[in-house]
Amino acid sequence: MSTTQSKQNYTAIAIAIIIALLGLNAYQWYVNSKLSSNNQTQKTEMMEMQKIQEELDQDYQTALSSLEEMRGDNAQLNALIDNQKNELKTQKDKINNLIWTKKELDKAKLEIKTLNSNVTKYLADIEQLKSENKILTADNQQLTLRVEEEIKAKEEVIQAKNSLSTEKENLAKSNQALGSKVDMANAIKINFMEVKGYEIKDGGKLKEKSKAKDVEMLRVCFLTETNMVTSSGQKKFYIRIINPQGETIAIEDQGSGVLTNKLDNSQVRYTTSGEISYKNEDTNACIDWTLTEKLVKGDYKIEMFNNGFLVGKGVFKLK
Repeated sequence: MSTTQSKQNYTAIAIAIIIALLGLNAYQWYVNSKLSSNNQTQKTEMMEMQKIQEELDQDYQTALSSLEEMRGDNAQLNALIDNQKNELKTQKDKINNLIWTKKELDKAKLEIKTLNSNVTKYLADIEQLKSENKILTADNQQLTLRVEEEIKAKEEVIQAKNSLSTEKENLAKSNQALGSKVDMANAIKINFMEVKGYEIKDGGKLKEKSKAKDVEMLRVCFLTETNMVTSSGQKKFYIRIINPQGETIAIEDQGSGVLTNKLDNSQVRYTTSGEISYKNEDTNACIDWTLTEKLVKGDYKIEMFNNGFLVGKGVFKLK
C-alpha cells in the first residue's frame, strides 16, 4: 500500500470517528435537553402541588377557627360544631390524597372550593341554630317566670292550707278536750261495790259460796252516785275482773270484749257488761256473770267503766 493511499484511509477513519462523536454529542444534548425539560415540568408540578397544599391548609385552619369562635355553652350547638369539624377533616384528607397520591390537582382545587362552600353553609347553620336558641331561651325565661309565679302562688295556697289545717287541728283538739270533759262529766261514778260468788242450784236457785271451786256465778252489786249532768235512762257499765296472776278474765262467748279508755285512749279488755236504769239519783244495781270455767283461789281486782272512763274499783277474795 502506498503512502498516499494509507493517508486517505486514515483520513476516512478520522472523519468517521468525528462524525460518530458529533452524533454522540448530539444524542447526549438531546437526552440532556429532554431531562432538563422533564425536571422543569416536575419542578413546576411540585410547586403547583405545594401551592394547592398551602391553600388547603390555610382554608382548613381558617374554617376551624371560624367554627371554634361559634362555640358557646349550648351542648347541642357544640355537638354540631364538633360534627362539622370531623366532616372537614375527612374532606381535607380526601383533598390531600388527590394532591399527593393521585396528583389530580384540578379535582383537588374543586374539592377545596367545595370545602369552603361547606364551611359557609356550616356557619350559616350555626347562626340559625343560635338564633333559634335565643328565641327558645327567651321563651324558656318567660316560662320559668310563669312557673316560678305559679309555684309561689301554690306555696302561698299550701301555707294557707297548712295554717287552716293547724287551726282545724287545734280546734279538733280543743273540741276533743271539751268532748272528753263532757264525756267525763257524763260518766256515772260508783260509791260502793261488792262482789259475791254463787253456786247455781236446780231450778236456778243461788247459794252463796266463798270457795273458788264452788263458784259458778259472780254477782257485782254497786251503788251509783247522783249525776245531774247526764241524762236519765239506760246506762251501760263494763266490768273488768283481774285474776290473782294479774290477767284480765275475758271470754268472748260470755260477753267479753275491748273498750277505749277515753282518759288516755288506751285499749282495755273487759270481762262482761250490763245495763241499769238510771234516774239521776243514787241507784243500787247488780250485774251477774256466769262462769264457764272454774276460778282459782286468791285475791281478785275489779274495775268498772262507764261512758269510757274508770268510775269505780275494788277487790274480792276467793278461798
